Amino acid sequence: MKMRIWTRGLLCTIAVIGLFLASCTTAAPPPGTVAPTTRTGTSGGAPPSPPAGPSATPKPSADQPRYGGTLAISAQQDPVSLDMHQESTYLVENVIQCAYNGVTQFDPRNPEEVIGDLAKSWEVSRDGLTYTFQLHNNVKFHDGSPLTSQDVQFSFERMTNPPRGIRSSRRPSLEAIEKVEAPSKDTVTFKLRYPASFFLSTISTGWIAVYSRAFVERKGDMKNDVLGTGPFKLKAYAQGTSLEYVKNADYFVSGRPYLDGITFYIVKDAGTRLAAFRTGQIKLTGPGASGLTPTDAETVRKTMPQAVLLSYPAFSRTEFLMHNQRKPWSDVRVRRAAHLAVDRQKAITVLEQGYGELGSEMPGKWGIPKEELLKMPGWRQPKDADLAEAKRLLAEAGYPDGFASKALVRAEKQFEELSVYVADQLAKIGIKLELDVKEPAVREKLQNEGAFEIHPRIGSLAYADPQDLARYWSPPRGGDWGQNQERSSDEKIWELLDKQARALDPAERKRIVRELDLRIIEVAAKPVVFWRTAIVGMWPEVKDRGQISGFFSFQKYQDVWLAK
Repeated sequence: MKMRIWTRGLLCTIAVIGLFLASCTTAAPPPGTVAPTTRTGTSGGAPPSPPAGPSATPKPSADQPRYGGTLAISAQQDPVSLDMHQESTYLVENVIQCAYNGVTQFDPRNPEEVIGDLAKSWEVSRDGLTYTFQLHNNVKFHDGSPLTSQDVQFSFERMTNPPRGIRSSRRPSLEAIEKVEAPSKDTVTFKLRYPASFFLSTISTGWIAVYSRAFVERKGDMKNDVLGTGPFKLKAYAQGTSLEYVKNADYFVSGRPYLDGITFYIVKDAGTRLAAFRTGQIKLTGPGASGLTPTDAETVRKTMPQAVLLSYPAFSRTEFLMHNQRKPWSDVRVRRAAHLAVDRQKAITVLEQGYGELGSEMPGKWGIPKEELLKMPGWRQPKDADLAEAKRLLAEAGYPDGFASKALVRAEKQFEELSVYVADQLAKIGIKLELDVKEPAVREKLQNEGAFEIHPRIGSLAYADPQDLARYWSPPRGGDWGQNQERSSDEKIWELLDKQARALDPAERKRIVRELDLRIIEVAAKPVVFWRTAIVGMWPEVKDRGQISGFFSFQKYQDVWLAK
């Protein structure tokens, strides 16, 4: 779906919501990511012009960028921890990325292109097995220590082969990496197990943050600390209230950032978040559920004529996980019955006011075409045949009258509404769900431990490629199931995931991915309901937010400036 931009004028005055932000103490949020690459980057206060060479700087507004000001951004919940390597929810990454850099990044001017971040250049060997990156030599961590290639090496080793007690959510996505070497302080080399066409995209997402080796070894983990090289430094974190960042005056990209700081205000209630945006206490909504629902967007469009709304591909899908190792969900017939019962077209209308897209497990161009899906069980209309087949499968599995099951639900409006909808749909075939609502941090723990029976949720990709799905399906390592929380153990899926990763011919990879998609539908471990469209709201003085694609990149804010 292409980006849509609505610009309207602001209504007079909207009543101020009393308690919000009045109770907010000043606190500094964890820094986030999205730094432009500069081949001649020098730190300090250069004039406000785009850096030379390849750059993530969005095309500037017609006005001249200005320095100064603190940007207020909404956040939906507290981050479950501050460790980008261990966590998988955007609640962490969205409020921390501005403090970090990766080796490379996606270009905000063209989100499908990769440009340098900490790397000013790189070379690829003829056999595609070796990537050699030259790093900027003037990069400092927020404590003043210099970045070297050993910090990059350490960070990737921590993600690909985590030490005891560290859980790496990034490991499955980085399986192609065999070894990382640091031959000199400004050079880092990646040796791959096989040529991987997706390698640069994988390491360009906002999750792949470079940590300070010395700092992590001193601290032991990063669950309570933020120390990066990014455009903003974490000043204070007041749990339940805010994350406050200040400008990194030693940032290696010349002239960036423009802002003096960023404050992420934690507002759990969706209605209060919307009111805070409408009254101007929040100037920019965060991505994901921290942003605007389709209903919110329509309210803003009608009542705030000068507000700017950006809708963009979320790489995010609603789905429901069924624990593959627990009865009755361990029976594929039961899972297929649940898959067949859900009316996906109705879900888009009821839950998203038409903003969603029908789709299979694979994202975008990799998925099964919509016209084909509409003829397949689970997507076809009307639903009579699907419901009859679902009841037949349940009876065959020994549940002619259905059964009761407990559903894990994240305490947030969008997740609760999805769970109610799934419960309503499954009730049509006799499956009665008891909704067990948990706060996000508790839910995250239970989800990672596999401590649930069925779990309706929103799952998101970092970029639109089948390889990013590997982390949701990969086999366990040392008892750690990673993000394969429903414990799917289908060996055919594992085999096809490995084959598509190694396929260099686009046509061959497309063929393998289709076979993988069909197999995932067949085992029905976590059926997709629909793919979502995300919406961000901005006040007109927020300039150069740039393009957005997905939830997990483009959150460094180094090019954003305030017109007043």
